[in-house]
Amino acid sequence: MEIVIIFATITSFFSHFMIERAMLANAVSVITATLLTLLLVWTQQNRFEAGFLRDLSITVLSALVVSVLVGLVFNAHRRCSK
Repeated sequence: MEIVIIFATITSFFSHFMIERAMLANAVSVITATLLTLLLVWTQQNRFEAGFLRDLSITVLSALVVSVLVGLVFNAHRRCSK
């Protein structure tokens, strides 16, 4: 679970830094963090687990929450710097 938070934080930082639109940045961040996490998990095991959909939904939800929080910080920073 910690690796999901790390990937989500890094990808959301860069996506919100590079993309002005919040919804697009959130989508890019969630997809990238989910794919990186699944790639890391799939290289460590050769089979699907029974709770794959549950784990996938937790990964997507965690990445979305982190991305939204980072996006709120970036939006506040952009407003203050104007």
